[in-house]
Amino acid sequence: MMRSDLLFVYGTLMSTFTHPNAIQFHAGAQCLGAAQMPGLLYRISWYPGATDRPSESIQFAESWVYGELWRLNNMQLLDVIDRYEECSPDNPSPHEYQRVLRSIHLIGTSEWQIAWVYLYQLDPRSLESIKDGRFRA
Repeated sequence: MMRSDLLFVYGTLMSTFTHPNAIQFHAGAQCLGAAQMPGLLYRISWYPGATDRPSESIQFAESWVYGELWRLNNMQLLDVIDRYEECSPDNPSPHEYQRVLRSIHLIGTSEWQIAWVYLYQLDPRSLESIKDGRFRA
């Protein structure tokens, strides 16, 4: 089984957010810099959701989700974030998100890394697409 101490965030856990869950995450991890992954970004509500599934209305090969790549100081932080993302075993199914490993492109160094990312699991067709792949509150 693959493992990674890296986490790609593209929404409310990015370094520009200062709510209590983001502050807790930032205290337990180190930001490696701007990053991107192939995928599509949607506005769910006050937060986004990313998918890596193609959509008929968007040229998938050219769509990216932009965010940040972080190195976790303690892997137990993933359990805390699973609860924040409401995809821990204690949360009722179906889960809105699933934590999966994906290839992430670290923009500053042009390196590809394997990192955890929370992907949106529900049907996004009725949601507003964030066409530039950049979430803004």
